[in-house]
Amino acid sequence: MARTRGTEKGFPQNPVLALRARELLSDLRQLVAAEQWRDAAPKSAALVQTAPDLAEAHDLMGTVAMRTGALPIAESCFERAVAIGPATGTRLLNWGKALQALGEAAAAEKVLHRALLIRPDDPALLGPLGDAQLSQGREEEALRSFRRILKKHPDDAYAAHMVSALTQSGTPDKTYVTRLFDDYADIFDAHLTGALNYRVPEALAAMVQRQRPSFGTALDIGCGTGLVAAALQGATQQIDGVDIAPNMIEKARSRALYRHLAAGDATEVMATDPAFAGPYDLVLAADVFIYIGAIEELFAAITTRLTPGGILAFSIETSGGKDIEIRASGRFAHAPHYIERLSASHGLALLETADHVIRLENNQPISGALYVLGRQ
Repeated sequence: MARTRGTEKGFPQNPVLALRARELLSDLRQLVAAEQWRDAAPKSAALVQTAPDLAEAHDLMGTVAMRTGALPIAESCFERAVAIGPATGTRLLNWGKALQALGEAAAAEKVLHRALLIRPDDPALLGPLGDAQLSQGREEEALRSFRRILKKHPDDAYAAHMVSALTQSGTPDKTYVTRLFDDYADIFDAHLTGALNYRVPEALAAMVQRQRPSFGTALDIGCGTGLVAAALQGATQQIDGVDIAPNMIEKARSRALYRHLAAGDATEVMATDPAFAGPYDLVLAADVFIYIGAIEELFAAITTRLTPGGILAFSIETSGGKDIEIRASGRFAHAPHYIERLSASHGLALLETADHVIRLENNQPISGALYVLGRQ
């Protein structure tokens, strides 16, 4: 006997509740498609309460919870959706990502292996699997996962970046970094300073002005949209900017704060463009080294362009062990002893350092440090 519409799988048998569930589901789908997360949150809760056996209700509530930073709720929802079934590759992927975001990498890996039984060699699964393995310190297994992606999808920029970082210590894939920030340019300021609570430019500006209230010439490496120049407004007579992403440079240009702007690798630009020959009284690199990895060449290029007594200020994400380590975020972390050794070898004295939360990631603080060095 065919089921009536009110008794379709997951919907309440009560026809009134079933109708209400359908209305909520329709509204919620539209809100999620429009990324209206605040409005979607109460709708998702109401739908799960009305139709607790509807897998899609848990899928949607989990998605909303992930986007609003409610990670434990998201993980619970995705787990419930898998339990109700069917346990599709997408549902398992969502659950695995939530577990990874909660810092439960081993559990995430287990779930992602289940998903790969359904969708073998799917890069959407292998990328998070590699991230989970890397989070557990199993670099060789992570490398194999990322290489599996490139075997079938050689143009996958993230996998290429991770393979490069894992096989050549501290070496990013520049195409990945360029594309990442070019695609990010339109929402960069709002997302970074809003959702990610990014305050590094203001903190560095305050630190350098404790050393000296004003500067003649400054260079902003990895200038992005110009947040550092905005934070230093009035404290420099002239400031130049360089960034690897052309779209970021165009956003920075619209601020009308920079003397010269150039798109490209900072070390190469300083070596080939006379406009960036210096000398500079101040060089800043806010949230830059985390995308470069090994910074020896860049440090050398900066040092030769600093005036005597000039200042270099920058941020890092802090590694507790190795000099340089690639993280599941795709960013590099640096050990304080690596920075101290590099500074000393280039004749740079430590003027000030401070622990600092670099950003929020999955609503969790990412620990880092700010440095102000002076050329001796």
